[in-house]
Amino acid sequence: MRYLLLSLVVATSAACTYSTVDSSTSATTLQSVASTTTSVPVTTTTLGSVATSPLADLVEPIGSAAYDPDKLFQDRPVPIGLHVPAIGVNDAAIVPVGVLDNGEMEIPGAKEVGWYQYGPTPGDRGSAVLAAHIAYNGRNGVFSKLTAMSVGDPFEVAYDDGSYRTFVVTEVAQYGKTELPFDRIFSKDSDPGVVLITCGGTFNQSLRSYEDNVVVYGTPAPTLP
Repeated sequence: MRYLLLSLVVATSAACTYSTVDSSTSATTLQSVASTTTSVPVTTTTLGSVATSPLADLVEPIGSAAYDPDKLFQDRPVPIGLHVPAIGVNDAAIVPVGVLDNGEMEIPGAKEVGWYQYGPTPGDRGSAVLAAHIAYNGRNGVFSKLTAMSVGDPFEVAYDDGSYRTFVVTEVAQYGKTELPFDRIFSKDSDPGVVLITCGGTFNQSLRSYEDNVVVYGTPAPTLP
C-alpha cells in the first residue's frame, strides 16, 4: 500500500478542493478568521514524477501491502454521522477516506464528510480529521458555514456501534494553504481531539481554488459522573 502522503490544502473546482482538483473529490476555504499559529516551512519531496506534500517526511508506511478494511477498523467504532447545531449540520454522513495517487487527501461529495481513516477515530488519542466542502459543483457543502463556529460550540459524532460522542470547539483558525500545521492537524499521540477543516479566504478565479483553509479544533466534552 502506498505511503500516506497528505496534502491538506483545500481548494475547489468552481467550489473547493484539496490542493489539486479531482473530478470526485475536493474541499474548501472561507472568510478570514484570525490565525494564532506558527507557519510551517513548506518543502516538497518528489517520488518519481509526482510532487508530494510536506507530510511526506512525517508519515510512515502502513505495513502490509494488502489493504484489509476489517483489520483497519478492528476493535474501534467507525464514525458515520456528524451533527453541528451551530451551523445547521444535521446528521451529515461521514465516509472513510484515504489518499489519492498523488498523495492528497480524498474529499467526498458536497453533502458528505470525509474521515481520514488512517488516523484516530474521533475520541481516541490523537487528532481525528473530518474534512468537507464549503461548496462543490454549484452546491453548498456540509462546511459552508464553518467560519460561523465559535469556541464553546458543541458538535456530535455518531458511530457504527450506535454510540454518540459530544465534542466542544476550543479554537477556530484560518491558515494560508502553505502554512497549515500538519503535525498538529494529523497528530497521532496528542490528547484526543477532532479537527474540522474546509476551504476559506479569497477565491482565486484563475486557479479555481480558495487560498486558505479554515480549521476548527475540538476536544471531547466532559462526561457527567
